[in-house]
Amino acid sequence: MVPGELIRAAARYAALAGSIAASVAAAHFALASGAMPREAAFMAAIFVLAALLWMTEALPLFATSLLVIGLQLILLANPGGWSGLGFESAPSPGYRAILQGAADPVLLLFFGGFLLARAAVKEGVDRSLSALLLKPFGERPRAALAGVMAVTALFSMFMSNTATAAMMVALVAPMLATMPKDEPFRRALMFAVAFGATVGGMGTPIGSPPNAVAVGHLQQAGLHVSFLEWMLVAVPLAAAVLAFAWWLLWRYFPPRAPALRFTYAAAPVGRRGWFVVAVFAVTVLLWLSDRWHGLPASVVALLPAIALTTSRTLNRDDLNSLQWNVLILIAGGLALGEGMSLTGLDRVIVGWLPLGEGAALWAIAAALVVGTVLLSTFMSNTAAANLLLPIGISAAASFHDAGAIAFIAMSIALAAAMAMALPISTPPNAIVYARNEFSVRELAKLGSMIGAAGLCLILLAMGPLQWLWGVGR
Repeated sequence: MVPGELIRAAARYAALAGSIAASVAAAHFALASGAMPREAAFMAAIFVLAALLWMTEALPLFATSLLVIGLQLILLANPGGWSGLGFESAPSPGYRAILQGAADPVLLLFFGGFLLARAAVKEGVDRSLSALLLKPFGERPRAALAGVMAVTALFSMFMSNTATAAMMVALVAPMLATMPKDEPFRRALMFAVAFGATVGGMGTPIGSPPNAVAVGHLQQAGLHVSFLEWMLVAVPLAAAVLAFAWWLLWRYFPPRAPALRFTYAAAPVGRRGWFVVAVFAVTVLLWLSDRWHGLPASVVALLPAIALTTSRTLNRDDLNSLQWNVLILIAGGLALGEGMSLTGLDRVIVGWLPLGEGAALWAIAAALVVGTVLLSTFMSNTAAANLLLPIGISAAASFHDAGAIAFIAMSIALAAAMAMALPISTPPNAIVYARNEFSVRELAKLGSMIGAAGLCLILLAMGPLQWLWGVGR
């Protein structure tokens, strides 16, 4: 191993050892002080271990999720009936209860979204449709910038933001080729892809993993937020953030020429491609109309899974290429939340928070969304949502109002998309930054401004939008 690899390996082992030591210390302190029952102390140790491992990435993120599930099965469910494990003052919930939290139906919803995205990429539907959607915006720079951002956001609502960013960078490349190297508008287009891919993911439950985690936690709390209800609240918020981002980019990077020549190369869609489009259209329509036909979104997600595999549009290699690590990461977060609820640790943590007697809902939400952005800036936004959603939902439960629970959960999930100040904050940032079109300082400045505006918008507009559409009521 070269010296750099040795140093990185040593750092990972040190982080792993430190995380385990901190976890054991947390459990020992909780048990020795009598501040909480044994099961909550064990869960506190698991929470600390997960938080540190997700922050440091001493283990792969999905490996930490599997570790969380495994530790909960042994320490809390205690299927072997070993002395000193399990619940102290009540019967242990059993391993099925732990696994039920990790196998939430929301995973099937995200799986269906992955299959649709994979089929679109395989048949070239994504690039063909995105090029067709860009054409109406013409060669006027102001409209082209809006078009790149809007089309990127639209695809990111139903595809991985990583895949969307990679696709849009390839589509924007011919546009950049027509501009001089010192043309500032080049940076505007690149930022449009990065911010459009991240913010667009707010729009649907399958747009980003934090959204799916939030939906799963809400279901565990007995509250159903449908696909359409999520969009009715999140899409206007995302559109407003994108509008501000567009204005900011136009202000900072105006083109030197009044008109630029752009090329939109749209390849023809084949027979299989149109089949994918049809499956996609039917699936989305069913997702949006679940209040009329009664099929849950997770059940509808079986439609593309069945249609695309039985038609041989997707084969075994395609399934093997899916982002299974993301599904495992989501499962670990749902299991973590279920464990905190079963052991009462979430309520213990809420009792420790300096919220004061009769703290206002908006104050709790503000603290949680700011914490989400700070964590998500330096770690996976899915991991950040995994850590904060159980605490937030438990805090909201004190208001005895389903709308308050939905407000907190959706605020945390959507706030995770506002962490876009660094190249490491989001995969789209990293992909676009690799093109060397802008500096880290520019990204930090613009990303922080858009993120701050987005947080204010979430806190101020989320409640009225929920009330307007009756979400969580």
